[in-house]
Amino acid sequence: MLIQIAISSAEDPDLSATVADIVTRVNSTHSTLAHQPLVFLKQDIDFSPYMALLTVAECLMITSLREGMNLTSHEWILCQDGKLSENKYGPLILSEFTGSATIFGQNALLVNPWHYSMCAGAIKQALDMGPEEREKRWRAMYGVVVGQSAVRWYEQYLKDLEHAWKEHRVRDSTAVPRLSISGTRSKYQKAKRRLIILDYEGTLASWGSPTDIILTTPKRSIDVLNDLIDDKKNIVYVMSSRMPEEMERLFSQVSGIGLIAENGSFVMDPGTDEWQELIDPEHVESWKKGVQSILEYYVERVEGSRIEVRHSSVIFDYSDAEDRPGAFKSAGECANHINDACSGQNVNAIPIEDGLYISEIDINKGAAAELITENLEKLVQTKSVSLPDFLMVVGDSREDEYVFNWAHKLEKAGKIRDVITVTLGARSTEASATLTQGVTGK
Repeated sequence: MLIQIAISSAEDPDLSATVADIVTRVNSTHSTLAHQPLVFLKQDIDFSPYMALLTVAECLMITSLREGMNLTSHEWILCQDGKLSENKYGPLILSEFTGSATIFGQNALLVNPWHYSMCAGAIKQALDMGPEEREKRWRAMYGVVVGQSAVRWYEQYLKDLEHAWKEHRVRDSTAVPRLSISGTRSKYQKAKRRLIILDYEGTLASWGSPTDIILTTPKRSIDVLNDLIDDKKNIVYVMSSRMPEEMERLFSQVSGIGLIAENGSFVMDPGTDEWQELIDPEHVESWKKGVQSILEYYVERVEGSRIEVRHSSVIFDYSDAEDRPGAFKSAGECANHINDACSGQNVNAIPIEDGLYISEIDINKGAAAELITENLEKLVQTKSVSLPDFLMVVGDSREDEYVFNWAHKLEKAGKIRDVITVTLGARSTEASATLTQGVTGK
């Protein structure tokens, strides 16, 4: 038996009529004198019978398209302790777009509510689940519910707020110095082996639309890169949000360069023609469907906006929108929607120039830089080469901060003697130096 409760606060006459028609069709086909498989209650119920239903049910399914912290799932877990009913440790099927999904994680059966066959499969999995797995999942979620009290949340919130305030106060009071050209030249010249990582958009080339395909890289940048690579002491990488095939085309005139594509999802080492993937393609395809459904909602409301689907990411682009202030506001709402709904899948949306960049949280330029380090260490073990003693990273955006942090960790650990991180423009940054002229500077 499936019990569907439609509370009055969510009344939608058209939807209610559609659901009622489905209920009638199902019951007319499968009902008997002793059994009605589908119960549709279009009414509010008191708290006591509501708790009773949660106690005797074998499974709870919540498929909200967007919701904050759904306390129904918390109440379900408390009612499933088996003290008042033979049923206990019932599985929880939960939309991945709810706030509760982020704290219960894989202990709940997470589903994309737009994916009907996935929801049906989750129901079967829940009802067929063995007692040991049911109890294991329930105890993990019970610990979360009991441990995450309002008082604890309040205390942790104030602690995090104070920490954030102190961090920003330190950054505001510490001005990032301009890059010392003479000091950089001195360290560069005495280095025996150098690793140089440069951002593309906004650093080697001026920003364009995130969905535009620039057919050529500026000649000045090509010449500089070729000059750097001609020095055998140098290992040079260029990082970008663009796709691997775009990067190959953009830097076809630079032989021996390393490339980082789609903000760290793909890495190609110098002297090779194979891309290394940092993503799980199956996981990427699973979260893309939900993200695209959300983006389509906003594309319909922002005239001139569009969606670009890449190998490991999705971009919401409003560079051609007529109402730019309205598009900017909608993009902020869209980012909040995606970050709330998809955090359980380890996915977030970050602002870029005239758009949003949606990808997995753990896949970034910093992760790609770590892979480069690992590859270099393997190369040192197999060939008579040394690790770099000079590292320079130049970037201009939030995504580049991951690489700055990675570089500073190597410096603190004593793995690289001279580390120089440079950001373009004046902004809060982890970089050790700045060039305020941007891409036009020398």
